[in-house]
Amino acid sequence: MEKEAAIIGVGTRIEIWNKDKWREYNSEENISADEIAENMTMLGI
Repeated sequence: MEKEAAIIGVGTRIEIWNKDKWREYNSEENISADEIAENMTMLGI
């Protein structure tokens, strides 16, 4: 890590990301709300 960090957590898990890399990964181009909902359904959440 060189600068700011983003700590992302759900349930019992956390991830620590470089803040800029997280923004890039989490952009609308990479994932949509529909994809999230579908993945959660597949996991039984």
